[in-house]
Order: sequence, then structure tokens, then C-alpha cells
Amino acid sequence: MNRATKRQSSSLLMVWMLALVLVLTACGTNGGNANSGNAAQSPAASAEPSPASETQAPATPETQTAAAFPVTIKHMKGEYTLNEKPKVIAALDVKFVDQLVALGEQPAGSVVAGAKGATFPEYLMDQLNDVQVLGTRDEPNLEAIVALKPDLILMTDFQEEAYESVSKIAPTIVLDFYEDWRDTLATIGKITGKQTEAVAVQQAYEDKIVGLREQLAAKLGNDTVALIRPRPEGIRVHGPEHRTGSILYEDLGLNAPEFVKAITEDTSVEISMETVADIGADRYFLLSDDLFAKDAAELANSPVWKSMDAVKNNRAYDVNATLWIAYYGPIAINIIVDQAAEALLGAN
Repeated sequence: MNRATKRQSSSLLMVWMLALVLVLTACGTNGGNANSGNAAQSPAASAEPSPASETQAPATPETQTAAAFPVTIKHMKGEYTLNEKPKVIAALDVKFVDQLVALGEQPAGSVVAGAKGATFPEYLMDQLNDVQVLGTRDEPNLEAIVALKPDLILMTDFQEEAYESVSKIAPTIVLDFYEDWRDTLATIGKITGKQTEAVAVQQAYEDKIVGLREQLAAKLGNDTVALIRPRPEGIRVHGPEHRTGSILYEDLGLNAPEFVKAITEDTSVEISMETVADIGADRYFLLSDDLFAKDAAELANSPVWKSMDAVKNNRAYDVNATLWIAYYGPIAINIIVDQAAEALLGAN
């Protein structure tokens, strides 16, 4: 090959290499790494969905609930792991019905509070659908529970004597009868996969009582309030450690008289009708229901009761004992708070 031919071949090779460099440079500028500080994307390109986002299904309540399992529940008899949300729940305390309804759920069956022939709480009736009666809280009906075929049973240590029999029917979770309703709500939230809803229910309550506490303090000043329940054996005075007492004295910030403050070894004490004035409260909530209506009427008609300043000044308020004591779920507790505030804020 002569020298001219070599120079021509060399020139062609240089042109081809220069063209290749230009092509690679252009590709690097337009298709480089999006994380590069020098790489700029247009708004249109930024809004373009990725293939993964196009195929990813949106979250639904069902998928969110399923994602909450498996979950292990610690209770008074040990631990139990739920691999999925239970479909047929038997609730052996009415407060569990309240808790479930508050989370948009309901049991397949439940006991009722009170004597045989009692019904489910009136304030829940329009939210319950074909819930089977499983006896009373004091006497659960084992045959009815078996017929229900539950995949989970909820009970408290109040029914300790029935535990051995009940636990043979289906997995059974036993909770403390006296535990704070917030703790029970958190557990029910885990059982149903509704933890987020449980937090929201509690927060709504906390927000409510903050405002009511301020209004009650401004209205009542140093006035004291007592919670009493006439019974055949005497007048039961509920202390600050009682479940409903804690709603009044802790949540609503009401003042307890010295007599009530001294109730520390138990949740209540019983006194005679003749000594009811010794409680010394400025205001009273008088608990009564069908079971003890006769005892409440006897107190209301007694000379001792009628002679008390709180009674003479219309500062004694009749409230339903079953609602205020037996149900103890967030729905009932909100009603208690509303009724207490209405009575106290509307009184003289």
C-alpha cells in the first residue's frame, strides 16, 4: 500500500472514531443516571409513573387488615397467636360488644348484663345485627356457645369458674375485668386488625374530656361530687379507684369529698342510710336501675336524704346504674361523660 493510500485510510478511521465519540456523548447526556447532579429531567418525565407503580394495587381495608396478622395477644392465661382475623367471636362480657362496635365490628354472640331475660344495651341495639344471646355475664350458657361454633372467645376473670369449660370450646382470651378500657380497646384493635381505628377512638375521647374538664372546673369551682348506689345491704359509695369513679375524678377532674378520697383499699365502701350525710359532698350522682329501684326509692324518700343541702338545692342527679357501671366500653363511657357534663353544667 502506498503512502497516499495509507493517509486516506487513516483519515477515514479518524472520522469514524470521531462520529462514534459524538454518538456516545449524546447517549450519555440524554440517558444518564437520574440521580446524577448534572442530569436534569423535564416535568413531564418526572410525572411519568414507573412500571411498578402502574401495576401496584391500591391498599384496601381488607388488605390492611390482613397485613395486621399474625399477631400474638398476651392475656391472663398466657399468649395466643392469631394468624388471621377471627370471623366468629363469642363475647362473654357486654363491654366487649361496646368495644367491637366502636371499631366497626360486632361479635357473633354475647352475654347480657343483668338477670335472665335482659337484652343487649339499648344504646347499641341499632348497631347490632343478629347477635346471639349466650346467657348472662354471671352465667354464660355453654350450650349456646357451643352451638355458635366460635373461632375465638373473649372473657374476663369475672368468669374464672367457667374458664376450663369455655376454653375447651374454642381458643379463649381472658382479660382483666378491671383493666382500663383503653387497654382493652388496644387489645380488641389487635384482635380485629383495627389498631389504627382503636387509636383514633381513644384520641377522640381524650380530646373531648380536655374541653369538658376546663368547663367543669370553671362552673363548679371547689364543689365536690360523690357517686353512690343504694342497695339492700346499704349505700355503696364508689371511690376514685372505681372504674366509673376514675372517669369522674381523673378524666373529668371533678373534686372528691374527703370521705371518698379515704376509700383507698377497695373501689367502694358501704354505709348505712342513716350515715349517708357523712359523705359530705356538694353534689351527688345517684345510681339506680330496675334491679335496685326499690332501694333507690327508699333512700330518696328518707328524711336524712331530704334534709341534705345537695338534695334541697337540686344538686343530686339520677343516672342509670347499668349504663354507668356494667358496660364500660368507649361508647358507653362517652355517654357517661356527656350525661355527667350535662347534669353539672346545666345545674345551679
